[in-house]
Amino acid sequence: MRSFRWTMRLSRLQAWIVVCTAMVVTIFADWATGPMVSMTIGYLFVDILAAWALRERAGIIVVLFSIGLGSTLNGFGAIPAADLHALSASVVIWNTVTRVAGAVMIVLMVATLRHTIDGELWRASTDYLTRSLNGGAFRSQLERVAQIGRRRGSTLLLLYMDLDGFKAVNDRHGHAAGDLVLRRFADEARARMRPDDLFARLGGDEFCAFLAIERGVPPEQVAESLHARLSEALRSTGHAVTCSMGAVVIDAGAAGDTERMIGLADEAMLEVKRNGKNAIRIAFDEPGTVRRAA
Repeated sequence: MRSFRWTMRLSRLQAWIVVCTAMVVTIFADWATGPMVSMTIGYLFVDILAAWALRERAGIIVVLFSIGLGSTLNGFGAIPAADLHALSASVVIWNTVTRVAGAVMIVLMVATLRHTIDGELWRASTDYLTRSLNGGAFRSQLERVAQIGRRRGSTLLLLYMDLDGFKAVNDRHGHAAGDLVLRRFADEARARMRPDDLFARLGGDEFCAFLAIERGVPPEQVAESLHARLSEALRSTGHAVTCSMGAVVIDAGAAGDTERMIGLADEAMLEVKRNGKNAIRIAFDEPGTVRRAA
């Protein structure tokens, strides 16, 4: 299971590096052992790895390459202990075609399995309406982003957002209009996120984001800019919906209890709610430092 999880986390470049490395090792073993020792299992492993990590197209390319190269090293259509010169052209073609067909069928089954697993994982971790992370997936990935921040010496920024006036949209214009507001808000927020950032719908009209801010970039400025962009997106819906945002600036090296961090951001957001809504409060990860952003 650990091996499967590791391969599922590989980027496309990393997956190609692993596949090519496995292919080189298999080719060397095939060359070193000669045609009397079959390395079919080695080539098949590389084919399956390519299909699993890179999907069917790459898997088929690797199949064609591995069978072509293996046949070149050991004889096209050759059977161990058989006289290669006794094989007719039709037998050579048949043996090679069946190798390709068998490997391709395995590759397609493995790639289909990977697509199915990816789909189930996506459904388990994603809010269907907004295509954002759900609350469980958000919490499970907080430590990953914190680790990225620690490696880079970044500052962490946790945002808690609530939409003001959203219930009135549902009551007056129906849930379809409310769904449109949620999707527009989420689309704009995700467009402002980088690949390592997290954005989630916690439920109803509440959202969270977790970002690792590069050194030299004021996290307050990032939070204010995002609040302004999201406010513009809400205005574009034509409904009287605004955003109350609570932000917590966290030292990546001191990031600890994730629920406490979310609680601090929630408290900052509630402070906005109590003081007129449609604004942002920024807290630093110390008691008593909640303040209004400029």
